[in-house]
Amino acid sequence: MDGNDHTDHSEPDEPDEHADHPDLTGVAGEMRAEWRAEQEAATADAAAQWRHGRSLADWLCERMHAGDRIVVTVAAQPFVGLVEEVGDDLLGLRCAFGRVEIHVGAGIPISFELVEHATKGGARAASSRGFRDALLARDAQAGVSVGTIQRPDGIDGTLLVSRDFVTVVTRARAQTVVPMAQVAWVAAGRV
Repeated sequence: MDGNDHTDHSEPDEPDEHADHPDLTGVAGEMRAEWRAEQEAATADAAAQWRHGRSLADWLCERMHAGDRIVVTVAAQPFVGLVEEVGDDLLGLRCAFGRVEIHVGAGIPISFELVEHATKGGARAASSRGFRDALLARDAQAGVSVGTIQRPDGIDGTLLVSRDFVTVVTRARAQTVVPMAQVAWVAAGRV
């Protein structure tokens, strides 16, 4: 031969000689089942990792973005509404009677319940303030209810905000002074 052999020496397409092998039919199914189990375990691990990394603020922001209705029970006082603002220690909740500033902090007994998952709606917060900053926006406002750890049903009057405490001046001019750390919620009017 002249070394220029142009003949195709490749083997023709042959059927998989092991496709019908009785010892291998179960192996393929077992391999697929093992792969599926590995994928499910990896998915479960990823979901657990995500869940373990979430904060309460994350959960509250998700409710706000979705437009979900929640019940917040703070110092034994329940409020139902839509999350309007989330800060480091603040939850702004829009209720039927108006907005409630809720103190989310150590020492404040609080729990949350999702009562209605929205199918549309939701919003993004315009700002992210702290609880004291939200109270400063209500400073000297009359007709305010202030819920405390000791008085979860609220004290009605005019709110005066100081650095680390608030004063509630009632219509009778009585003054109740409460450390900021023990103020649980503030709302306009009697709730």
